[in-house]
Amino acid sequence: MASLGSSGYVPCVTVDTHLAQANGIPDLAELEAVERRVLWLATRIVDYANRERPKADELKVGGHQASSASMVSLMTALYLWDLQAEDRVSVKPHASPVLHAIEYLMGRLDPKYLTMLREFGGLQSYPSRTKDPFPVDYSTGSVGIGPAMPLFGAIADRYVQSHFGSGTGGRFISLLGDAELDEGNIWEAILESQTRDLGNVLWIVDLNRQSLDRVVPIIKAVELEGQFAAAGWQVLELKYGRQLREAYAREGGDLLRRRIDEMPNQLYQSLTDPEAFDRTRFASQLAELAKALGSG
Repeated sequence: MASLGSSGYVPCVTVDTHLAQANGIPDLAELEAVERRVLWLATRIVDYANRERPKADELKVGGHQASSASMVSLMTALYLWDLQAEDRVSVKPHASPVLHAIEYLMGRLDPKYLTMLREFGGLQSYPSRTKDPFPVDYSTGSVGIGPAMPLFGAIADRYVQSHFGSGTGGRFISLLGDAELDEGNIWEAILESQTRDLGNVLWIVDLNRQSLDRVVPIIKAVELEGQFAAAGWQVLELKYGRQLREAYAREGGDLLRRRIDEMPNQLYQSLTDPEAFDRTRFASQLAELAKALGSG
């Protein structure tokens, strides 16, 4: 049987889901260690399917590595720390390799499937209740269908609770990409009067601004927040991670924050690419911004 560990790195079969906690907060170093395993394995699953698995033609298998990578931190924390047994989750379709990696590391997915992404009888392109070889809460393909289902699941749960006193007591969670919000059926579900004030629904929108056919403009984020708020949702924006917040707290941090906030998408995407990112030019632009603010 083919193995994903042929590169010399063999991922752990299971992880300890009882992360050390202080004041209800998990040990971030432990969580980050698991996150790195999840990212490596999700990427390797896609890489093997496209570059190493024997096939009869040169067609690419695909797998959405970038869209998966942008969900790794969220899904690692959600699945290994926050989720309870009674919760139900709709996973972003293009993040299915992350779900596969997490299920394997938690010992719920046979390792033979790791080399079978998008293969007949193997791991599905999008999470599937009927075709994936492990329990899935919601089938989320086609794009836009999955996020709405937990809303109606929450309605059914409230009905059962109010009429029979035996609801699940859990949360109904949707993980979705920003481009999925282009789908009209999502807004039909949000604007449905029966989906308001449910109290046990959580949507996490991965605003990575990357779509197959366009770059989502930053102004769209402001518009989306307004649309959710107008429909009666509580909207929380989580934009900066721990390392950026620490950088902003240092001298000159305000300038750095403003530069990043105003940065064009194509330059922002180059920040993590050592070959594409021009550090000298970036520092020069910060100096020019400081000078302009000082003269103003």
